[in-house]
Parts: sequence; C-alpha cells; structure tokens
Amino acid sequence: MSDCKLLVRRLMSEAEAARWVTEEEQKVASSFASEHRRCEFLTWRAVVREFLGAEVQIAYNEVGAPVLLNREEQLSVSHAADCVAVAIAHRRVGVDIERLDRRYQRILSKYLTPKEQALSEDRLYPAAAWCAKEAIYKWAGIEGLSFEEVEICSFTANRLTARIRGGEEVELKIEYPDEEHILVYLE
Repeated sequence: MSDCKLLVRRLMSEAEAARWVTEEEQKVASSFASEHRRCEFLTWRAVVREFLGAEVQIAYNEVGAPVLLNREEQLSVSHAADCVAVAIAHRRVGVDIERLDRRYQRILSKYLTPKEQALSEDRLYPAAAWCAKEAIYKWAGIEGLSFEEVEICSFTANRLTARIRGGEEVELKIEYPDEEHILVYLE
C-alpha cells in the first residue's frame, strides 16, 4: 500500500512563498543571481510546509539530497521550467518532473543504451526514461551514480521498470499532471 503523496505546483513568486519559508532560506535565495532559481528554491520549500506544517525543518544529507530534520517522512524534489514536484512518503522516494516539449531525441544516446532505445517507439518514452533515471538517482542516494548504471527494463504508458547496476528491478509510476508535464516516481 502506497503512502506517497505527490505535490505539484506552479512556481510561486518570492512574495507568495515568503510566508512559508524561513529568513535563512530567503537569505540563501537572495544570493542566487537568477530570479527563476530563487523561485524554484523557495517554492518547493513552501509546498513542503503547506503540506506538513510551518515547523518543518529542511536540510541536506551527505549526498546533497533534501531531508526533513524533525519528521519521519522522506522527500524528493524536482523542478521543471515552470513548476516543482515534491514526493513525500514514509520510505525512500524519488521523483522527477519534466516538460513534455523538451527535445529528448537530441540527447537520447547520452542517457539510453541502444537496447533501452529499442524498448519502445512511443513518443512519450524518451521523456519517461529520462525522468525514471533522474527519479532512481534520487531514490538510490548513491553518490556518483551515472545514467549508464541505471537500466530501463520495461515501459508502458503508466509504469516502467528499471534496475541499478544489474540488480533487482524496481517499478516506477508515470503520471501526467497536465498536458505539458510528465512525472515519474518510485518509493
């Protein structure tokens, strides 16, 4: 039984996020030259606190992944050009969200082997495979894990399976939160 909660939100302005983020987080965000990067940084934190409460403390672990300091839940965070996705569960979780209009075909050979490329001719497969590898990377928490070490084994419109370094297959779920995005996650 899944207890994973997926939260997808369009980017907030800095002013919109301000009520949910700490002064320290606002200070860190202000050091980013890009307004877009500031909004990403603040939006996902605001989304977490809107869902779990204002008292949630957020930090980073030894591999740079976000963690909740005063909660049992684990989280994973992703951002596309115009939105963020947060997955929260009581076990390891990984999520990735991307726009469907990215040009995945141009870089296909950089993240899929010929065997993986042959799995499907579905136009959504390149985006799903990219997101799956990103989500597995976050889920695994293995420093230095490369896309070549993550193998896509099967694909359908709403799920795929993959494995790390030839290990046991894991199932990833695929969702389409709107017509513009694809979201892939595992727990």
